[in-house]
Amino acid sequence: MFDSGSASGVLDGVPDHEQPATLQEHHAHIAREQFREIHALTTLYLTRCEEDARRGKNEAHQGEFAHVEVASILHITERSAAALIDLGCDLRWRLHLVSAAFASGTLDLTRTRAIADALANVSDDKLAEIERRLLEGGERLSTTKLKQRARRLIARLDPEGVRRRRERAEEDRDVRTHASDDGMSTLEGLLPSVGAQRLSMRLREMSLQVCAEDPRTHAQRRADALIALADGTDHLPCACGHEHCTARNGQPRSDETARDHTGSAGVPSTSAPQQPKATILVGISATTLLGLDDLPGDLYGYGAIDADLARDIAADGTWKQVLTLADKDRERLIEHLLDELRAAAPELFDETTETDGPWVSSRRIVTNPHGPILGVGKALRAAGITPPNICNRTKTSREALNYQPSKRLAEIIRTRDGTCRFPNCTARAQDCDLDHTIPFDHTNPADGGLTVEQNLACLCRKHHRLKTEGYWTVAQLGSGLLRWTDPHGSITVTQPNGPFTDPDDEHNHDHHDTADDLALRDLAYSNSGRTVENDLAYLLDSHVPPGTRHPRPRIPAGPILVIDLDEPPPF
Repeated sequence: MFDSGSASGVLDGVPDHEQPATLQEHHAHIAREQFREIHALTTLYLTRCEEDARRGKNEAHQGEFAHVEVASILHITERSAAALIDLGCDLRWRLHLVSAAFASGTLDLTRTRAIADALANVSDDKLAEIERRLLEGGERLSTTKLKQRARRLIARLDPEGVRRRRERAEEDRDVRTHASDDGMSTLEGLLPSVGAQRLSMRLREMSLQVCAEDPRTHAQRRADALIALADGTDHLPCACGHEHCTARNGQPRSDETARDHTGSAGVPSTSAPQQPKATILVGISATTLLGLDDLPGDLYGYGAIDADLARDIAADGTWKQVLTLADKDRERLIEHLLDELRAAAPELFDETTETDGPWVSSRRIVTNPHGPILGVGKALRAAGITPPNICNRTKTSREALNYQPSKRLAEIIRTRDGTCRFPNCTARAQDCDLDHTIPFDHTNPADGGLTVEQNLACLCRKHHRLKTEGYWTVAQLGSGLLRWTDPHGSITVTQPNGPFTDPDDEHNHDHHDTADDLALRDLAYSNSGRTVENDLAYLLDSHVPPGTRHPRPRIPAGPILVIDLDEPPPF
């Protein structure tokens, strides 16, 4: 079935429309053969263990030279042979679901190794559930995405184990240099995730201190920035060669910055200006901050971290509140609002079909959801026909016709997405472009894709160009979901990957057994003019036992609010 000659022989004579399926089947065939090889190596190892046992050899040393034999047979290093045997033992005795997927060709060797490494230290009582949930849809994920998802699941389902393993792993931190060819050296290290992200962001900040004429690539500037830090300097000199470049010696670029570095009389300060600390971003649930649960946090650029580490970072950090609304909560809220309106004014409702949605006073109430991020820093206000709200809507409408998103909207999109939204890309949202899914019409903005949340997504520059040039197409499905179609017609749906959009979070599904109708009505009635602080207070009231907080007077029932989720925020 498969040509053993050149790689191009796999597709010889195959019609264009069948080539993707042929390549997939060929890849699955290779994966099945790799499984058979590893299974055979493991059998050889067990045979040698049995032989050593019959000789009376200590159990701890049985089969200790099997990897040397395997390395000689396959002409690979002994280290590689030992790793293959270890993987085979894991597949045979621990990772039964992964083993079945590997044997069927659903997973290849690279992804199987990634999963085995990620689950190496998971306790046996948690392993089966984590393995099952990790493999749900995992056949379409890259190794990086699989590792991120594994860390998130482990942090959620085994938080105490994650904390203990992190504390043990931090004892192995180290940095080393190794000589390489052509006068270069390799730097490698194992650092705590928070410190590593702080270093990464500091190098990025320093690499951006140069002017636009600097000839170095971004990667080269990061490397030079690390050397500059080692030399004791806190800036990266510009290499443009221009005599009057203000960034050449790390000097400030603007008069305003220069004034900050002088005394009150304009005399230069004798002390060097203090450089700001590198910024790292961590997402954490308010309930976790309050100690009500141990849900994992999310460290930008790394992924899930245990609750204790997230709280430690928050203790010294600058807080910014993010208001979220999961799809289940949104549906329940709208349902209760409409039920209340039907009971109070049934004459406003028109006859409708199941697929048409409700009509109120000859106006259809559209409930197409936005993404889960309602606001950053302060909440988006709820409906209400008042002059300030009308002014806000007018401002939002104007922003929708501008190509450049507002700072508020850009922050919402980056917080929602977390990374580039192309399948399996892990570029951080802060480094991505904000792409209009439906292209913006610069000639007549009203006719093109609007600058609104439902039409924006984070794309790294490479995948932004790939989409713009038409190699792949993309469509927004609502709730922040993107549907990608490759040149052969295969479809992949990507989800937001921000710290507040965890698809494995049970709180984002049906986890509302304690919320009664009265609490939902209170939320609906008091929603007008809410801020994030109000919503956090509501969250406290919902979870903290009575008597532990000062009582607040009950907000009287106000008018029924109808929310049109098809309109841009603030609705």
